[in-house]
Amino acid sequence: MTQIETWIRDPYSLYARHVLRLRPLDPLDAEPEAAQFGTFVHQAIGAFLTNGNIGSAEDAYARLLAHGRTAFGELLQRPAVEAFWWPRFQRIARWFVGNEIERGSTLTATWAEIDGRTAFEAPGGRFVLKAKADRLDLMTDGSLAIVDYKTGKPPSDSDVQAGAAPQLPLEAVIARAGGFPGVAAGTAVSSLEYWRLIGGDEGGVCKPAAKAPAEDLARQAADALAILVATFDDPKTPYSALPRPHLVPRYSDYAHLARVKEWAIEDEAES
Repeated sequence: MTQIETWIRDPYSLYARHVLRLRPLDPLDAEPEAAQFGTFVHQAIGAFLTNGNIGSAEDAYARLLAHGRTAFGELLQRPAVEAFWWPRFQRIARWFVGNEIERGSTLTATWAEIDGRTAFEAPGGRFVLKAKADRLDLMTDGSLAIVDYKTGKPPSDSDVQAGAAPQLPLEAVIARAGGFPGVAAGTAVSSLEYWRLIGGDEGGVCKPAAKAPAEDLARQAADALAILVATFDDPKTPYSALPRPHLVPRYSDYAHLARVKEWAIEDEAES
């Protein structure tokens, strides 16, 4: 789903990855960084939630730590990981378990790391939209809450509402179409949430993705995606690098290939 956001912000990166099939190389003997930490957190929480039974807070905390050790694996033997990243995970785990116990009375089912898809007809043929949702919660009122875990900074309210960060709204589109196993088509989506799991003093924080209603965001995202697909189904549409300067991605593996810095310096000199 993040590929849709890349398509909006930096089409050239999508072209380099999927058409040219270029892949960035990992630095030799690199230390774990925030992105890798985020992968470990997702793996540990996903494994923890498959159990389905929280039990006591201390037992649940111990189980989540055990899943964390499995996710980190041999990297836990590195002093920097043990001293910096592991304590962060411990604080996340403590917060997550407490939040699960408090949230438990408001929901009837939870799906973790669940794949979904839906499709629609476009000028170039049938377009299939796929996503792996971090978490879907079926609430006691029959509505669905869609949650995305963020170990970094989540998208801003304005980016979500403007369609520049479409991940959660598009997951709502899939859910409304019955594209997630176990979720009935037409199920109302009541909330889109980011859970920021940074491992600071507070452990984690829950925040709505945007102030606008989830159903409105889903409709807007579906309409915008149809326009995006139709635009790029036209062979004359170029896969430009950074076509919208106000929507520059925070990081790109392919910016150097598109010579983004060189062109930016040249443009500044001419102005």
